[in-house]
Amino acid sequence: MKISVTVPARLQSSRFPQKILQNLGGTPVLHRVLERVTKLQNVNEIIALVDDEHVLQLVSEWGFHGMLTSEECASGTERIASVMDQLQGDFIINIQGDEPFVPLDPLEKMILAAQNSSSDVWTAVYPITSAETLFSPNRVKVVIDQGGRAIYFSRSPIPFLRDTAEREQWPMLHQFWGHIGVYGYHKKILTQYPSLKKGILEQAEQLEQLRLLENGISIQCIQTQESTIGIDTQEDLIAAETFLKTYTKF
Repeated sequence: MKISVTVPARLQSSRFPQKILQNLGGTPVLHRVLERVTKLQNVNEIIALVDDEHVLQLVSEWGFHGMLTSEECASGTERIASVMDQLQGDFIINIQGDEPFVPLDPLEKMILAAQNSSSDVWTAVYPITSAETLFSPNRVKVVIDQGGRAIYFSRSPIPFLRDTAEREQWPMLHQFWGHIGVYGYHKKILTQYPSLKKGILEQAEQLEQLRLLENGISIQCIQTQESTIGIDTQEDLIAAETFLKTYTKF
């Protein structure tokens, strides 16, 4: 089975324009993501999927392969689906261009699971241990069933603890899960994706993965203990700079 690792990267993000080119420890965020994923084993290609000619040129100057995709793509999954016929892989990994600290262990597990499981889509989750993370709308939460499949994703804290008024106590009373924005798909799912109807939940939460759930496609969750910081806001970039000082895995 061939593996393609794709890094969709939109230049003009609505919450933090040009975040993928912001310097993190002297290196652009997107460059750090691409450097990080080169550590993955047994992959056939790594491709940055960008929507800007200048970014494409930078990717080449950094020594990586890139493809220019449409500015009209509304999500990373749409961006990948738009170039499916140009990818080598039977299994495609999607790593967002704003995840410089993406944990590699769940990605390796996805690749292994894809060869031994009937599931079509995988993603990664981590335990939430602070109320600040739990109640932040910039941190996506997920509830999972007993088989490890995602039931729902939300920017709100889920599930709601009805009998606990103090928010600070919530992470101590229930195991909440945060979502890491990485996915693994069999090629057939991405081939189907453009024809899947965009549902009301995806529109409400602005979370691309809800389209899969709303169309009856299950998402298997792989757990990791490794923390991560996605760059969604200027505050995230500041937090990432602090985190980088103690990070040893680049």
